[in-house]
Parts: sequence; structure tokens; C-alpha cells
Amino acid sequence: MNPVNSARLLQNCRRLSQYRKGDSIRYPQLRVVPSPPKIHKHDPETHEKFVRAMKEVRLKQEAGSSAFVENKRIIIDLLNSGQTPSHLFYTKEFLLKELPELSDKTAVVQLHKGQMTRMTDLIASQGLIGVFDKPKGFPSIKRIPLIVWVGKIRHPGNAGGIIRTAAGAACLSVIFSPHSVNIWNPAVLRASAGSHYMIPTYEGRSLDEVMRDLPEGWQVCVVQSEESCRRKTPSLPSLPYHEVDLTRPTLLVIGGETTGITGRMVEAVEGCPHPVTSTFIPITPPLDSLSTGTAASILIYEMARQCKPREEEELLSASDILSRHKTMG
Repeated sequence: MNPVNSARLLQNCRRLSQYRKGDSIRYPQLRVVPSPPKIHKHDPETHEKFVRAMKEVRLKQEAGSSAFVENKRIIIDLLNSGQTPSHLFYTKEFLLKELPELSDKTAVVQLHKGQMTRMTDLIASQGLIGVFDKPKGFPSIKRIPLIVWVGKIRHPGNAGGIIRTAAGAACLSVIFSPHSVNIWNPAVLRASAGSHYMIPTYEGRSLDEVMRDLPEGWQVCVVQSEESCRRKTPSLPSLPYHEVDLTRPTLLVIGGETTGITGRMVEAVEGCPHPVTSTFIPITPPLDSLSTGTAASILIYEMARQCKPREEEELLSASDILSRHKTMG
């Protein structure tokens, strides 16, 4: 039954309960509100639009130029920031009414529930998917001279959380190593709340490559557990995170969830020409470490506390690093 009719029926029942036996009752008429037309799953026109749109989307995905956004709040934020989706898929008309005005360049396609289910990995989809081009530019804001490099991170929630934290602290960029999760995975985009469009993010870059491009005056800070500092990097100075001098431009090195800092990473940092410090977050036993995303957040905001954001003109050397990575991508 239509929700409006259900509410009116409940209201009438309450009125009837107030009458005493023998009273004359005047029954109000129910106003029937027509339901919106439903899309039949075998509708040829809908199916043709769906197939045509999916071909276009697959071509963009194969070219690596598009991102699937499956969260209504993120889609609204991206639209308000000036991003234009190439395609917008929806199931119910009311979803479109909640969005800002769409561009004529956006192909808007209505789907039935089965088609939407085929497009998403969510158990309970919100019924709205936007296909956006990957960002070609980023907000011109003051940033702290911090580049976050993450090694072999596999969990989408951790990857998205690190991108979101780095964007919130106005870092320069986040770089992911080879064999990490695909950072344009819809689950990573959801976890980052669309922060991919606020901060440059790169993937498939080894630690050797990144450190080789660091200009003079930068330092490297390796984050690991206290026990790992003693066992894996005994030759490096080891300090609690709040005692490390993070007022200088810094490359923050963070290991993956299961492997942490690997032997190959240790070899890379020990052969680095820049100053290298190993740092840890003090933890109450018997715990020996925090999750990758939590550790990254603590260190990122510790640097944001110590180091004032700088104008883009002051970070030209860091911009050169990012342009190299963009060219390599």
C-alpha cells in the first residue's frame, strides 16, 4: 500500500476509536495517491540504454580514466565542487531531485533494481552511481610539506582512510607501492569520502623511485612498531613519534597491514642519501602495534601540528616530484 494511504488509514482508525457505541459515524473518504510508474525489467528501451551506457563506461574503465562513485553524499559533494559525471545511473526518480543541477554532458540512465545490482558490489545499494573522470587538477590551498608513501596495503578501508586523512591535513600527496589495492576501487572511494579529488594520489611507485626524486632538504621518517625498530632497523635512530622533528619536508614511509616494513624497504631507506629516522607510537602491552590507517593518521596530524602549511610557491621542489610521478603514471 502507498505510504500516504497507510498513514491516512491509521489516522482514521484513531478517530473511530474515539466514538462510543451507538454514535453516528461519518466515514471520511480516503484519497488515493497514484504510485509512480515502475520500470519493467524486460523493457527493451531501458535495456538498450543500459547496454549502450555500459559499453561507454567499460571503454573509460579500460583506459583507466574513470571512477565509479556509489555514494549519494559523495556524488553531491563532487557535483557541488564542479565535477561533471559522464554517466549517472539511478533507480528512483526522487534520487535525482536531491542532486544539484546536472550538466547536459551527463548521460542519465534509469535502471531497474536487477541492473543496478549487476553494477555494484554493495549488498544494499543506494540506487545511485556516478561515473566521474579522474581528477586533472586539485584545489589551490596551503599544504604541509609531507608526502605519504604506503607499501603493499591491501584493505580498501585502510587505503581510503589514509587518503582522507592526508587530504584533511592538506598533505602534498599520497603514493601507493606496487601490489597495493587499486586506489580507484569503489570501496576505496567510499572510504575516502571522495578525497581523491582533493589531493594527488599515485599508485605503483616503489620506495626507491620516490626517494631518488626527493630534493635536498628532505628527510625520511619510517613508521613501525617499537619492537620492529629494534629488530629490523637497529642502525637507524629510533624515537617516539612526538619526539621526531617534523618541521622539515618529510617523506613518511608506512608498511602494509600484514608485512609492515619489509626487508626490501629497509634496504632502500638504509641506502638513502637523505636523513632517515625510525619512529614508533608507544603502546601499552600486550598490544605491539596499531592498524596501518590509525598509525598513519597519528603521524600525519603530528606533522600538521608541528609544521605550518606553506604556499605553493614555497613547495616548488615538491611539485617537481609530483609532476614526475604524474608523467610516470
